[in-house]
Amino acid sequence: MDSVLEGHNQITFRSRLFQVYLKMDGASGIALERTALRAESLHMRDLLAHAATHGTLNFTELKGRVLAETVSGYSLEPRALGRLAYVSALHEAEDKDLEFAVAALELALPRMGRQKGTQRFSKLLADIYAENRELGKFDALVEAHPSIKSHYYSYLTVDSRSPFLLNSSEAHAYENWLDGFNRQFIRNDLIPVYLTEGEAAPFNRLTTLRIEGPQPEGPLVTVIMTSFKPERADLLQSARSIMEQSWKNLELLVIDDASPADYQPVLDELEEMDPRIRVFRLETNGGTYAARNVGVAHARGEFITGQDADDWSHPQRIQTQVNHLLRNSHRPGNQVYTVNMTEDLVRIRRGYSPFIPSAPTLMVRTSIMLELGGYIPARKATDNEMRHRLGAYAGASVYQISEPLIFMRILPNSLSRSDFRPGWQHPARRALWSSYRRWHERASRQELQLSPTQEYPIYIPPRFTSPPEEELELDVLFVADWCEYGKTQAAALEEIRVLRRAGYSIGIMHLENAVHLSEYARTYSHPVQELISNGEVTHVIQDETFYKVKLTLVRSPELLQFMPHGTVGFNAGKTAVVAEKLPWEAASFHVNYLPSDCAHNAANFFGARPLWLAQTDAVKAQLHDMVPGDELNDAPYVVAFDAERWRTRRIRPRGRQPILGRWAGESTALWPNSPEEIEAIWPTHGEVDVRFYGAPTAVLQALGQKRLPPAWISFGEQEITRKTYYRSLDFFVHYPQRHTIEKPELPVLEALGAGCIPVLPPWMKDVYGDAAIYADPPQVQEAINQYWNETERYLAQSQRGVEFATQYQKSGYRELMDDLLTAKEPTPEEAMAR
Repeated sequence: MDSVLEGHNQITFRSRLFQVYLKMDGASGIALERTALRAESLHMRDLLAHAATHGTLNFTELKGRVLAETVSGYSLEPRALGRLAYVSALHEAEDKDLEFAVAALELALPRMGRQKGTQRFSKLLADIYAENRELGKFDALVEAHPSIKSHYYSYLTVDSRSPFLLNSSEAHAYENWLDGFNRQFIRNDLIPVYLTEGEAAPFNRLTTLRIEGPQPEGPLVTVIMTSFKPERADLLQSARSIMEQSWKNLELLVIDDASPADYQPVLDELEEMDPRIRVFRLETNGGTYAARNVGVAHARGEFITGQDADDWSHPQRIQTQVNHLLRNSHRPGNQVYTVNMTEDLVRIRRGYSPFIPSAPTLMVRTSIMLELGGYIPARKATDNEMRHRLGAYAGASVYQISEPLIFMRILPNSLSRSDFRPGWQHPARRALWSSYRRWHERASRQELQLSPTQEYPIYIPPRFTSPPEEELELDVLFVADWCEYGKTQAAALEEIRVLRRAGYSIGIMHLENAVHLSEYARTYSHPVQELISNGEVTHVIQDETFYKVKLTLVRSPELLQFMPHGTVGFNAGKTAVVAEKLPWEAASFHVNYLPSDCAHNAANFFGARPLWLAQTDAVKAQLHDMVPGDELNDAPYVVAFDAERWRTRRIRPRGRQPILGRWAGESTALWPNSPEEIEAIWPTHGEVDVRFYGAPTAVLQALGQKRLPPAWISFGEQEITRKTYYRSLDFFVHYPQRHTIEKPELPVLEALGAGCIPVLPPWMKDVYGDAAIYADPPQVQEAINQYWNETERYLAQSQRGVEFATQYQKSGYRELMDDLLTAKEPTPEEAMAR
């Protein structure tokens, strides 16, 4: 065991692996750190440490040396070091992460100079200095990096001298701070604020001079505010800010969500504040959005908007929103920007901008809100769903008024605080976002109109409803990157289909990974989202505690190479990992994964070392030297494939010119090495019709282009089924980079089953035999024309492919899964002892 990867070999293989993954980081250079933050992955820090130290140190070693001041900044790559510091400071999962981040940034920034893209590093260090009250260092940093002053009306320099941050009672300190604080209003032609006298929190002393002059006239506006166990001073300040609006023709509906009797006096006091306030006391707590729907039902206004019970609206907010909608009748709604701050009016928060759109301030015509059926009454996160649904329904987006018209109070015990950190939000929020975005893309206007009695057409995670009272059992939990749609996901979906037909209960779990680095959060692929939203599979999240799984099946070892931090909260049962690829390719020395790392990481995350399921003899042979014998399954992993599902009738080639297709693929490794070779195989000048299946991200990277050539087109999985796609093609032209292959690949098998003629590189002939035609890249078009110009020859070759696919069809998948499910499960002691 591990004979291949002992001693120096282990270091060499890991170095090569890291080089492969760092190459995937893309031109922007931020995809890796954003993926690491979204995944909460400590392992991905090793990639950045490798880049920062030119391959000499891992993160733990580098962290130790930086903190001990035994490493020179001149020996490190400054940008990679800055990126590592950025991830460490925002994730801060381990002891001294923040201390390391500060020291690393202090080493890196002087060597970065003024190069493009360094502002975020200097801003982060300024955030931390201000947070730690290290004002001398803060001032020196601002002098060295003046760009710090450019962030949102110099809020960093203004707030660093806040009298409330420094506990200063000097009048000039307050006046200087207030002048700086009011820049955000004065430069937007808004009246400035000041603070009333008193001992209350500064946030609750915010006010402005009364706006004099003629009062604007226009439609009634309903402002909905929900409350539950409200703080008296916070609630009254929030309501007061609405009552003091320059737009006087409004009503404030306060919907109290079943607060205990102790809170009734403040609600009574609120009701007496102004005759325009109406208070509704609910008997049962149903959550913020159910309470808002009560407000919608009682609204008298032509427009509806909202406000949280501890926020403060600038007095010109409602007038600004109403005037915009009156001038822009095509807009279904608008919202304003918030300035986020503490109760002490400090806007500095590590890793955040203080100025962002405010979801609760959505203002919409009441008639449209009623047509849509109000908010989906989950306990969190559906205000943004309403904004997106409103835009989809109206065919015009909700307008964002980028003026500082509301202050949002950031409290440590906020309802949503545990769902957000810089660069991360709880996976339940992302799952809900993915579900409603996919629904909005496909639903008709009528389908977007909801009624209280219908089942909601999106997946709402248990975190936002009510977790099940009893443990739920799942037979198989499929773990994959479900935001991608490549052959791994397609194969897993076929397996899920087979198992569901056999009566198995199926769960799916998404893991971010370093193979598919992304700057931004991604939605789940359409076929997966459809299964989740329809309730055909159970969506499982790492910290959920109410599942008992018999078999956790990881569909790719690469998922285990760089894992999220922590462990699952549920019982993951037995763990197995499907190994389709070799751990490493000898010819190119391309390292895909390190089995020892994967097994160790799986044990930490799922609670048991995995059983390896090799798909081919070559994979099994490599794994035999890398994992313990009792962790390698004897039987090969059988891919579920049904040739009949893809059969389609063909009587001639489809078009007036050859129609070529292939899967767009998940990474550049699935495409030839050079743009010239790609264009020789799939011409760009229109002499053939080229159609790809899936997102074109990888091929655009391989070409070094931002958009596809005019003669090419790509179909997303939500636009067309795979069977319809194959039916539209004449030839399936599949030229990945050379790798070891023993068995047919799923996309080629499916194309064969549909009667497409595969065109493949000659090194694949031992696998596909006479079921395909073969040519080197320069001869691909000549080979295609020979068949396309002769219908009988084309149909004969097509039939050979169909026969090959039919003969390859295997029915052993369910039997394999039965064996895995019934095999004796090792005790926790045995599992960890491995």
